[in-house]
Amino acid sequence: MKRIYIILGFIVLILLARLLSSEGGLSELFALQNQLQQLESELDQQLSINTTLAQQVQDLSEQDSAVETLARQTLGMIAQDEVFIEVIEPKSPHTSSE
Repeated sequence: MKRIYIILGFIVLILLARLLSSEGGLSELFALQNQLQQLESELDQQLSINTTLAQQVQDLSEQDSAVETLARQTLGMIAQDEVFIEVIEPKSPHTSSE
């Protein structure tokens, strides 16, 4: 009976060593859990971006004023009867100590 306990103890030690050190062991498990957390965080960010884009698409398909606003902001477009005036701020004068 003592011999069986020694053999079982030896097998447990071998399996424990494999679990702790080899490929597919605990270190790989922790690395994969860390990678999973990072991917879930990226997924949450992408879902947020997708929600924002879906709202913009809905606004653009339902409202003509949204298309006009987007064209004015991103493309710098103006209406046919409008005049574009760009205001340029003067640079502040350099103060010299004389």
